[in-house]
Amino acid sequence: MKNILIIVFISTLILAGCSQSKTDEIRNTDDGIRYYTCGMHPSVKVSVEEYNKGNKSCPICNMNLTPVYKETKESKERKILFYRNPMNPSITSDVPTKDEMGMDYIPVYESEGADDAYYGCGMEGVEHVFLIKEIPGMKFCPICGMPLKKLSKDEADKLKGVVSTVKIKGNEIRLAGVQTESVKKLHLYKEIRTVGRVAYDPELAIAQEEFIAALEVSDKIQQGNIEEINERALNLVESSKRKLRLLGLSEGQIVGLEEKREVQTSLILPEEKMWIYGDVYEYELGWVKVDGEVKVTTSSLPGEEFHGVIISINPVLDPKTRSLRFRVEVDNPGLKLKPEMYVDVIIMSMYKGQNEEDEVLAIPKDAVLDTGMRKIVWINQGNDIYEGRIIKIGPESTSVIDGAESKFYPVLSGLREGEMVVTKANFLIDSQSQLSGVAAAAYGGALGAEEKSAEGEISPQSGGKAPVHQH
Repeated sequence: MKNILIIVFISTLILAGCSQSKTDEIRNTDDGIRYYTCGMHPSVKVSVEEYNKGNKSCPICNMNLTPVYKETKESKERKILFYRNPMNPSITSDVPTKDEMGMDYIPVYESEGADDAYYGCGMEGVEHVFLIKEIPGMKFCPICGMPLKKLSKDEADKLKGVVSTVKIKGNEIRLAGVQTESVKKLHLYKEIRTVGRVAYDPELAIAQEEFIAALEVSDKIQQGNIEEINERALNLVESSKRKLRLLGLSEGQIVGLEEKREVQTSLILPEEKMWIYGDVYEYELGWVKVDGEVKVTTSSLPGEEFHGVIISINPVLDPKTRSLRFRVEVDNPGLKLKPEMYVDVIIMSMYKGQNEEDEVLAIPKDAVLDTGMRKIVWINQGNDIYEGRIIKIGPESTSVIDGAESKFYPVLSGLREGEMVVTKANFLIDSQSQLSGVAAAAYGGALGAEEKSAEGEISPQSGGKAPVHQH
């Protein structure tokens, strides 16, 4: 009896599987299906033919694809493609949301039967180029205010910095292990560690004494009416100021010295506030700001930390080490820090956007292909289309994601929030673009094509021939 039940159960499963297979076959050949898409990534569109060949999973997240049916006479509701910011159409969202002022994002509907038409103001950058369905009634660029004009796709691609477009089948993408990540706004920072020393600077102390003496002499002479002597005294004061600037004092410190007229003895003796001298390399200068907070430790006082702020930065770079000196003023409880003591200085600097905003558009470091001449990213446009685009980025930074530190680049131009950039196997996509005949010869460099090494010069590897420039 038990064996009979098992046989019946297995037969039922087989029949159910056949029934489901038959249903799938009927649905796949149904003329009512327009294409298949992913519920998490609506930009993915797989034709019925490709679906029947086995491409039944989303190339981005591997979820099962679902059918999208053609509209019928009974169904006249237009499909919402996405939602755009009412004040800045370059900012979009896949779901209904509100902007910072509480205004609802505007739904953008699919335009059936309409050819894609591009509009732009003529400025370079993806933020200055729009599809016609994104700008109903818009006549001026929301970024720069210039009037919009119709563009061909080639013109739009050139302004957007598109250097190559390639189509790769979903199964090839899965085999290559391609991964993507959304362009989003993040808090970025950089931690700079350098070696410093507690200041012992009798030269600067003497220069302060000279400045104070020049001020006192000038004050006394000004009481007289001999113009030539007064002018010489003022010149002496200005000369003393220049010497202080060259030794690293800021304008604010010089003004304070002029008001208090007291030499900072902490330059030669332990005091409650001490100066720390540190050096940073040229490429790190953008991160070092006056009033930036620092933490100081020393091996001679294990477990103790001293906190302070950057009070001045030297105006002249050291040509031998390509570094610049900065000065930190730290609290010195118990007079533990002594002149000439070596310390470790840690600068925690937050990255500010072009408009001094705290959150900026950012992409993972692995998304960028650096040719030495340009920075390229590959963008998943959906429907197995990948677009290579030139972008501009800021300095390498750090952000904390899910409790772990990761490396990012701030995006200065060339990408929009929400676009999906390839972060893994982007070199394979680039190789495929070269094999497909729309090679990345436009950007060359480390990816195999040649570029001019300088204006009017030709790279020696090119065999003396000028490189072909493509768009």
